[in-house]
Amino acid sequence: MRFSVYPLFFTGRQRLDTHVRVWYAGCRHIDDKQEDEQQMADDTPQQAGTPEEDIPILTPVEQLPITFFDHAVLAVRRDNGSIYLAIRDLNDATGLQHSSQMRRIRTHPVLREGLARFRVETAGGSQAQDFLELERVPTWLLMINTARTTDAVRERLAYFQRYIIREVYAAFSRLTGLPEASHQIEDLDELRRMDTALTELADRQQSLETSQDKARQAWRDLTDQIRSIVGRVAELEQQVGRSITRRQRGYIYQMVQAWAEAKVAQEPRLSRAAATQACWATIKRRYQVARYEDISAKQYDDCVRFVRDAYRKLTGSDLDLPEQSELPLESPDA
Repeated sequence: MRFSVYPLFFTGRQRLDTHVRVWYAGCRHIDDKQEDEQQMADDTPQQAGTPEEDIPILTPVEQLPITFFDHAVLAVRRDNGSIYLAIRDLNDATGLQHSSQMRRIRTHPVLREGLARFRVETAGGSQAQDFLELERVPTWLLMINTARTTDAVRERLAYFQRYIIREVYAAFSRLTGLPEASHQIEDLDELRRMDTALTELADRQQSLETSQDKARQAWRDLTDQIRSIVGRVAELEQQVGRSITRRQRGYIYQMVQAWAEAKVAQEPRLSRAAATQACWATIKRRYQVARYEDISAKQYDDCVRFVRDAYRKLTGSDLDLPEQSELPLESPDA
């Protein structure tokens, strides 16, 4: 929808306000239409970006479920030290459709750089899953339409997005030498600084990547010592009954995944995300904890029995999921 700019300068204030309101309504109409078209495209099965078969399957050196938006999300570390989060778990936590978010990530050049597939232990055995590099998760969260998330997540996610926008612009203003608020810019000609600053940033990034390669090598040299310390601390915490071990956290995570899948099988209208959230909420209420990893070591056996009983009541059969031994911290190929 377009309007001529020139007649606005020769009309009264009332007519100007009318033009502005009509123009704004037209823009809102276009935005809503584009949003609907994008959602239709997201809901339509299609191949986009990097096909799954072209992504190598990696073996994590360690994996551990962590809490994110009150939901358990599997985190893994690859051999270079980088951390990744399970995309399906992230979508379950936010209530988003997994297939559409995978298309969004694959078709975004920068996000796609952080896409990786790892073979991890799940309730259904060893499986390959998609993960997103931790550094790129905030960018992905910023792109989410909060209107399509669950009520429990929407407000916190919107606050996070506003925070990220403020912090990114603050960094941008420091980079360009511009004021941290645009209304403080007195002369529009000052915006010329942006192009100069972005060029300098690209040059610095090239040098930074070179130095990061050296830093990664130094990190590898210290990895064994750090993991040894972490292991000893975990043993001490277990001895005083402070919290469940990493192995126990992983086993509960796998059990809850199987419990949620059984719920979906019994109630087809229930989404996987809703079923998983309901299972975790039940456990946290039972043990009065904000995060499931805060369950005490003394409560672990009861928690296992509770999930097994819930699964048996739901399906009529026992949960055939043997408890795994401690996950290796080193890659088998190392």
